[in-house]
Amino acid sequence: MSPEIQTVAALVVVALAAGWLVRRAFAPRKNPGCGGECGCPTGKLKR
Repeated sequence: MSPEIQTVAALVVVALAAGWLVRRAFAPRKNPGCGGECGCPTGKLKR
């Protein structure tokens, strides 16, 4: 494999990883409220 192809492949991998991290950082959270262990009642107890 030539050095040019290795460089391009490495840049593509880094760009994909960086894009995935940025996407995860700005993605909405599934449960943005209670983080756990705060004394909130569980879902079964809520009405």
